[in-house]
Amino acid sequence: MHFERDLLKPGRRLDTRPPADRDVLRIGFDAEGRAVVTEEYSGFLRGRLYYETFVRHGSDVVEAAHFDTDGPIYLHEYSFVGGLMRSADTVARRGSGRESYTYAHGRISRVEIEHNGRPCSTLTAEHDDDGLVRLVEVMGRGSEVRYERPPAGFDLDVACRAVEDALVTLIPDAVARLTVDGPAACVALSYHQSPALSVEVHASTADERAALAAIDPRAAWSPADFETGTDIDLTGAGPVRLVWQELALLDAADPGAGSEIGRRLLCSAAARLNLRDWSDTLPVTDDFVVA
Repeated sequence: MHFERDLLKPGRRLDTRPPADRDVLRIGFDAEGRAVVTEEYSGFLRGRLYYETFVRHGSDVVEAAHFDTDGPIYLHEYSFVGGLMRSADTVARRGSGRESYTYAHGRISRVEIEHNGRPCSTLTAEHDDDGLVRLVEVMGRGSEVRYERPPAGFDLDVACRAVEDALVTLIPDAVARLTVDGPAACVALSYHQSPALSVEVHASTADERAALAAIDPRAAWSPADFETGTDIDLTGAGPVRLVWQELALLDAADPGAGSEIGRRLLCSAAARLNLRDWSDTLPVTDDFVVA
């Protein structure tokens, strides 16, 4: 469940090294076809090697050592019984961890997670004949769906439109509750994907925008620079969690692909919001815009 729990995509073998501005793994195998060394190259660092992992395969134990330029980052020991991994122990620079695995019909059904010897959380997995259906992490009294297989017929474009419709409905009410010191010149939308699809709305006056420009006329402003803002509560607003999950998976397979869809979703919502009359929501300037 390595890929599902962290919303990653399996890699693919490349015939040639990609350009230096792309992240890439270089994997070495032993005579039995087992991965024994992995080198990680950073596109952000212009192709520089920045991580190395070395693996030693025993009969019932597999050991992995992960290094950066300063030395070991962590050491892993994976213990197997009857061909199934039963535990994974980690020692890192700032602590230790342990995961214990329970199986049902040969598939992991439960993962007990500890940090520095203390219980931290539990993962429970549901499977059917087609594989993993749902992965839930329980932390104290709370729980979070880490992965859920989309239902048959799930269409990401349709789901994004449902989220967009919800935003067009929710944002004016959220803006009406903001306290703006003067007529608003701009309402700006922004979002991030972790730990879930979260949308924020900010409002600014013309004076506030002018003050930001006066600090550095060449600098681009962001919504977070505005003093007035709030989060949009998307709880129950359609398939929000699945949209976030699928955008994250798209980014994992093709960096930026999911983020671009999220950007277009917000742009489309902003375009629709620009068509409404905002005078009954809050005082606005003549050149008011939703961006």
